[in-house]
Amino acid sequence: MKSIKLIALAVIALPFIGMAQHKQTTDFDILDNNQDGFINPYEAFDILLMMNKGKKKDIRLNDIPNIASKIRNEQKQEVLDLLKDVDKNKNGVIEFTEADDEILWMLKFMDTDKSESVTKQELFDFNFENAFFLSDKDIKKEVEQLFKEFTKTGNILLKELNDTLYSEFEEWDLDRNGQVSKQEAYDYMKADNTPVAFTVKGNVAYMKGVITACTPAKVLELIFEHPNVKTIEMVHVPGSIDDVSNLRASLYVHQFGLNIQLNERSIIASGGTDFFLAGKERTVAKGAKIGVHSWSGGAKPATELPKSHKSHKKYLDYYRIVNIPDEFYWYTLEAAPAHDIHFMTEQEIERYNIRTK
Repeated sequence: MKSIKLIALAVIALPFIGMAQHKQTTDFDILDNNQDGFINPYEAFDILLMMNKGKKKDIRLNDIPNIASKIRNEQKQEVLDLLKDVDKNKNGVIEFTEADDEILWMLKFMDTDKSESVTKQELFDFNFENAFFLSDKDIKKEVEQLFKEFTKTGNILLKELNDTLYSEFEEWDLDRNGQVSKQEAYDYMKADNTPVAFTVKGNVAYMKGVITACTPAKVLELIFEHPNVKTIEMVHVPGSIDDVSNLRASLYVHQFGLNIQLNERSIIASGGTDFFLAGKERTVAKGAKIGVHSWSGGAKPATELPKSHKSHKKYLDYYRIVNIPDEFYWYTLEAAPAHDIHFMTEQEIERYNIRTK
């Protein structure tokens, strides 16, 4: 089941590597956040805003080389830190035998030469943006294989599954009728394998997909191209493959005062839950599912890092800005390990100020 859960659990996916291409680039390539060879105007706007954060004056053209160099060096150092943390025998290569299950599945994608190890160059060259997304053909193949395994005819009945499988398939039951159809399985997996998109109807933007490096630009585009939109309805947002971009996109939502709502069939988890918390007003309909878990970004999971560790700071800072208590962050780390998901109870939703009305 791991292949199906990749994106839902992708808060552990080391978001910085997606921009850490160790290649000769021009200074303005830094504006191509998703590294697809094109610069979208809102993508450039997002990166320029990030560059200018905290500065008291505008960016000058001759400032960009220094800024770009600083960003690249920071990204390079983060990759080197990962190598240092996981490379236990210090031979400059991360061997599969050195990695725990939290990051092993990810390393298998990076291992382009199929050597059951990942070199420094493979780390630098890896781009997360579309690395884990299955094609339509592969999704349909996965669905067919699952239904052959779990049911002879018809739908997968949740009541016939053991506890472990029930927790896996429960969120696929989009109409909440106790069973999973092939269409529901396909729709769930499709959202798991598609970058976030917004569909605007009236003053509501409907949000589906996985949060990526492109999401801040898409949020800015939504804000400026659709000023009539006052509310984002998150339909199915299972997680993020770029936590840094996710927090930035979420802060745009918060700064422009957009409301966010969940309908009775909405499913959000991991980075999707963080995004939801950015809403000025947050509405949770009965039946909506809100998933949380810990994260892991190297040799140690978040639960093994001291509370004073710098890795916690960006999350705590974000929660304080959106008026969520610090205790919510520590609760998410204990609620479920990085490879699993805990769906919040109604009592937990109330306790941690998740909904505002």
